[in-house]
Amino acid sequence: MKIYFASFILLLCLASATFCVATKGTTPPLAQETNRVEVPGPNQAKLVLVAPTSARIGELVRLDVSESIAVEFRWLLVPDSVDFLVFDSGSRAVFSGRKAGEYQIIIGCAVDGTLDVISHTIRVVGPPEMPTNGAFDELIPYWMWSDPLPSEECMALADSFESIVARIEELPTPTDWIEATSQATRTVLGDQIDVWSDMLEKIGNELLRKAQAGELTTPEEHRKVWLEIAEGFRAC
Repeated sequence: MKIYFASFILLLCLASATFCVATKGTTPPLAQETNRVEVPGPNQAKLVLVAPTSARIGELVRLDVSESIAVEFRWLLVPDSVDFLVFDSGSRAVFSGRKAGEYQIIIGCAVDGTLDVISHTIRVVGPPEMPTNGAFDELIPYWMWSDPLPSEECMALADSFESIVARIEELPTPTDWIEATSQATRTVLGDQIDVWSDMLEKIGNELLRKAQAGELTTPEEHRKVWLEIAEGFRAC
C-alpha cells in the first residue's frame, strides 16, 4: 500500500508546477524553460532505467535514466535513506543500503504533459552467517563475501577441481591430490594467482585441518571434499 501511495504522490508532484528531486533534505526548484531539451520523435514520456536488482550492504548502487524520453524526473526511495543522491539534472542517482532488506526506487518523468512512472526493487543482502560445519560449499562463498574475486575465475577453478576428481584412479595418495591440484590451479590462474593467494591460503589451511583430523586419508574422502570446493566456487 505504501508503494502505491508513493507512486500516486509522485504523479501528483510531476503534474504540479513545482519540480523537485527527492534527495533527503533538498527540494530544488523547477528547471527553467531555457534548460529544457527537445525530445526527438513523439513527445511521449518514457522511462528507461538501468539499475541492478541486488547489492551488498554498503555497496554503491548506480541508477541511470538518462536514455529516457523526458525533461523532468522525480525520485522516491522507500524506505527513505540518507545514502541516496540524485544528480545530473535528475537523470542519475546513487544509493547505498546500510541494512539488509528490499528498497523500492520509484521514478517518475514528464514531457509535454505526458507522464511515466516505474518502480524498481533493489534487494540489499548482508554477509552470510559463519558456517559451522566446515563444508567448503559454504565456507568459500562466506570467504568470498568479504574478498570477492572474478566470477569467471571462480568457474574455471570449479572446473579444475572437478577435473582432478575425474582422475581419482591416478591419485592414490594425499600427496598426489595436492600436487595435481597445485599444478592445475597454477595453470588456471596464471598471472592472477597472486590475487588469489589469500583465498588459496584459507582453503589450504582448512584442508590441512581436515588432514590432521584424519578426514583426508582416502581417494574417496578427497573426492568428496574436492567436489565441495567446486560447488563452493560455483556458488560465488
